[in-house]
Amino acid sequence: MTHPSWEQLAQGQNCPFDAPRAASTDSWEQVASLEVSTLYLAKNQAYRGHCILILDLRHATRPDQLTAAEWTSFCADLHRAETAVVRAVQPDHINVASLGNVMPHLHWHIIPRYRADPRWGSPIWPEEAQRRLTAAEEDALKGILRQLLAD
Repeated sequence: MTHPSWEQLAQGQNCPFDAPRAASTDSWEQVASLEVSTLYLAKNQAYRGHCILILDLRHATRPDQLTAAEWTSFCADLHRAETAVVRAVQPDHINVASLGNVMPHLHWHIIPRYRADPRWGSPIWPEEAQRRLTAAEEDALKGILRQLLAD
Protein backbone atom coordinates (compact mmCIF):
# COMPACT_ATOMS: atom_id res chain seq x y z
CA MET A 1 0.00 0.00 0.00
CA THR A 2 1.32 3.44 -0.93
CA HIS A 3 1.17 6.01 1.84
CA PRO A 4 -0.28 9.41 0.90
CA SER A 5 2.13 12.34 0.74
CA TRP A 6 1.98 15.22 3.21
CA GLU A 7 0.34 17.36 0.51
CA GLN A 8 -2.35 14.73 -0.10
CA LEU A 9 -2.98 14.36 3.63
CA ALA A 10 -3.15 18.16 4.03
CA GLN A 11 -5.87 18.21 1.37
CA GLY A 12 -7.79 15.56 3.30
CA GLN A 13 -7.04 12.70 0.91
CA ASN A 14 -7.03 9.42 2.86
CA CYS A 15 -6.30 11.25 6.12
CA PRO A 16 -6.38 8.65 8.92
CA PHE A 17 -7.28 11.44 11.37
CA ASP A 18 -10.51 12.34 9.55
CA ALA A 19 -13.67 11.24 11.36
CA PRO A 20 -14.93 8.63 11.56
CA ARG A 21 -11.65 6.96 12.48
CA ALA A 22 -10.76 3.65 14.06
CA ALA A 23 -11.18 3.45 17.82
CA SER A 24 -8.09 1.28 18.04
CA THR A 25 -4.96 1.30 15.84
CA ASP A 26 -1.28 0.47 16.19
CA SER A 27 -0.87 4.06 17.43
CA TRP A 28 -3.79 4.66 19.81
CA GLU A 29 -6.80 3.47 21.83
CA GLN A 30 -9.92 5.63 22.02
CA VAL A 31 -10.66 7.07 25.46
CA ALA A 32 -13.68 9.36 24.94
CA SER A 33 -15.53 11.58 22.50
CA LEU A 34 -15.73 15.20 23.62
CA GLU A 35 -17.59 18.19 22.12
CA VAL A 36 -15.65 18.59 18.85
CA SER A 37 -12.82 16.09 19.24
CA THR A 38 -11.90 12.63 20.46
CA LEU A 39 -9.24 11.73 23.03
CA TYR A 40 -6.95 8.75 22.40
CA LEU A 41 -4.34 7.13 24.62
CA ALA A 42 -1.13 6.80 22.61
CA LYS A 43 0.26 3.27 22.39
CA ASN A 44 3.78 4.72 22.78
CA GLN A 45 3.84 5.46 26.50
CA ALA A 46 7.45 6.67 26.78
CA TYR A 47 5.73 9.45 28.75
CA ARG A 48 3.07 7.75 30.88
CA GLY A 49 -0.34 9.19 30.07
CA HIS A 50 0.58 10.59 26.61
CA CYS A 51 -2.70 11.24 24.81
CA ILE A 52 -3.73 12.67 21.45
CA LEU A 53 -6.81 14.87 21.04
CA ILE A 54 -8.00 14.84 17.41
CA LEU A 55 -10.45 17.33 15.87
CA ASP A 56 -13.65 15.60 14.66
CA LEU A 57 -15.52 18.49 12.99
CA ARG A 58 -13.91 18.15 9.57
CA HIS A 59 -10.48 18.04 8.00
CA ALA A 60 -8.49 21.12 9.00
CA THR A 61 -4.74 21.52 9.19
CA ARG A 62 -4.39 24.85 11.04
CA PRO A 63 -6.32 26.80 13.69
CA ASP A 64 -7.01 29.66 11.25
CA GLN A 65 -9.16 27.23 9.24
CA LEU A 66 -11.64 27.04 12.12
CA THR A 67 -14.21 29.62 13.09
CA ALA A 68 -13.63 31.40 16.39
CA ALA A 69 -16.44 29.31 17.95
CA GLU A 70 -14.95 26.04 16.67
CA TRP A 71 -11.51 27.01 17.98
CA THR A 72 -13.03 27.90 21.36
CA SER A 73 -14.74 24.50 21.53
CA PHE A 74 -11.55 22.67 20.51
CA CYS A 75 -9.58 24.53 23.20
CA ALA A 76 -12.30 23.73 25.76
CA ASP A 77 -11.95 20.04 24.85
CA LEU A 78 -8.18 20.37 25.26
CA HIS A 79 -8.60 21.89 28.71
CA ARG A 80 -10.98 19.13 29.76
CA ALA A 81 -8.69 16.38 28.40
CA GLU A 82 -5.48 17.87 29.82
CA THR A 83 -7.11 18.26 33.23
CA ALA A 84 -8.21 14.61 33.18
CA VAL A 85 -4.72 13.42 32.17
CA VAL A 86 -3.11 15.44 34.98
CA ARG A 87 -5.56 14.06 37.54
CA ALA A 88 -5.05 10.50 36.26
CA VAL A 89 -1.25 10.34 36.16
CA GLN A 90 -0.19 13.25 38.42
CA PRO A 91 2.86 14.36 36.40
CA ASP A 92 5.44 16.88 37.56
CA HIS A 93 4.69 18.99 34.47
CA ILE A 94 2.75 18.65 31.22
CA ASN A 95 3.53 19.54 27.62
CA VAL A 96 0.82 20.37 25.10
CA ALA A 97 1.81 20.52 21.44
CA SER A 98 0.05 20.93 18.12
CA LEU A 99 2.49 20.73 15.23
CA GLY A 100 1.06 18.95 12.17
CA ASN A 101 4.44 18.33 10.56
CA VAL A 102 3.88 14.59 10.27
CA MET A 103 0.07 14.44 10.25
CA PRO A 104 -1.51 17.62 8.82
CA HIS A 105 -4.82 17.38 10.67
CA LEU A 106 -5.51 19.48 13.76
CA HIS A 107 -4.66 17.53 16.88
CA TRP A 108 -3.01 18.10 20.24
CA HIS A 109 -0.41 15.95 21.96
CA ILE A 110 -0.90 15.96 25.73
CA ILE A 111 2.39 14.76 27.15
CA PRO A 112 2.89 14.30 30.89
CA ARG A 113 6.43 14.96 32.05
CA TYR A 114 8.13 13.47 35.09
CA ARG A 115 11.34 14.41 36.86
CA ALA A 116 12.52 10.84 36.22
CA ASP A 117 11.76 10.87 32.47
CA PRO A 118 14.73 10.55 30.08
CA ARG A 119 14.46 14.12 28.74
CA TRP A 120 13.37 16.04 31.87
CA GLY A 121 14.28 19.70 31.48
CA SER A 122 14.44 19.36 27.68
CA PRO A 123 11.94 19.08 24.84
CA ILE A 124 10.66 15.57 24.20
CA TRP A 125 11.91 15.90 20.62
CA PRO A 126 15.60 16.45 19.84
CA GLU A 127 16.60 20.08 19.34
CA GLU A 128 17.07 21.30 15.78
CA ALA A 129 19.40 23.88 14.31
CA GLN A 130 18.62 27.48 15.16
CA ARG A 131 18.66 30.57 12.97
CA ARG A 132 18.39 34.13 14.25
CA LEU A 133 16.94 37.01 12.24
CA THR A 134 19.06 40.04 11.57
CA ALA A 135 17.96 43.16 13.44
CA ALA A 136 16.40 44.52 10.22
CA GLU A 137 14.54 41.25 9.51
CA GLU A 138 13.29 41.15 13.11
CA ASP A 139 12.07 44.77 13.00
CA ALA A 140 10.32 44.22 9.64
CA LEU A 141 8.56 41.07 10.84
CA LYS A 142 7.49 42.67 14.13
CA GLY A 143 6.10 45.64 12.18
CA ILE A 144 4.05 43.43 9.86
CA LEU A 145 2.68 41.40 12.78
CA ARG A 146 1.80 44.54 14.77
CA GLN A 147 0.00 45.99 11.76
CA LEU A 148 -1.98 42.81 11.15
CA LEU A 149 -2.93 42.55 14.84
CA ALA A 150 -4.08 46.18 14.88
CA ASP A 151 -6.45 45.65 11.92
